[in-house]
Amino acid sequence: MDNNQHIQKVMEVETPVGDPAVIASRHQESVRRYPDVNLDDDEYVVISIRRHVFGVFGILLSSMLSFIIVASIWITISIMPNNLNLTLAMKTNITLASLALLALSVVSAMIGHSIYKNNKFIITNERVVQWIVSGLFNKKKQTINLEAIEDISFSQTGFLQHLIGFGTVRLSTIGEESTYTFTFVPQPNKYAELLGDLVENAKENQFITDEMME
Repeated sequence: MDNNQHIQKVMEVETPVGDPAVIASRHQESVRRYPDVNLDDDEYVVISIRRHVFGVFGILLSSMLSFIIVASIWITISIMPNNLNLTLAMKTNITLASLALLALSVVSAMIGHSIYKNNKFIITNERVVQWIVSGLFNKKKQTINLEAIEDISFSQTGFLQHLIGFGTVRLSTIGEESTYTFTFVPQPNKYAELLGDLVENAKENQFITDEMME
C-alpha cells in the first residue's frame, strides 16, 4: 500500500459519514438537551435511558412504612385515651419528636427518589456514558467507547421483571475484559439490540439512521 492509499484509508475510518448538516443539527440538539455531557464536535446523543420507575417503589415504601409507624405511635400515645398518665409537657415533647421523625421520613423519600432518578446512561454515536449515583455526595461516571465493546447481553430474572418489563444490560469490553452493568433497564432486550446495532455501526463507520435515533 502506497502513502496515498494509506491516507485515503485513514480518512475513510476517521471522517464521520453522513450529511454534515444532519450531524451538526443532531450535535446542537444534543448539547441543548444534555448540557452535562461533554460532546465532541461530530458527536450526538442517540438515546438516553433512565432506570425503570419500579425500582423507586422500595425506597418510597420503606419511607411510607416509617411514616405510618411513627404516626400511629404518636396518635396512640399523645392523642387517643390511654393509661400512661403522661403530663402535658411529655405529650408536647413526644409530639415534637414525632413531627421531626415524620418530616425526616418525607425528606428521606424525596432524597432517595432524586438519587435513584439521577442514575442513567446515555448512548451517543461514539460511546456509552453511565452515571452511577449511590448517595448525595457519591457519584461517578463510566465511559465506554462503542468500538471497544465486544459483547452485549441482557437478563431478566424472575416473574416480576418479566411482568413489569425491566432487567439488566451487560457490556463487555475488548482487552481489559471489563464488564459494565446497567440495572433496572426498561425493555432490556430492546436496548441490548439497539446497542448491538450502534456498536456495529461504529466499528464499520456507518451513519446512524433516523429510525435508530430516540
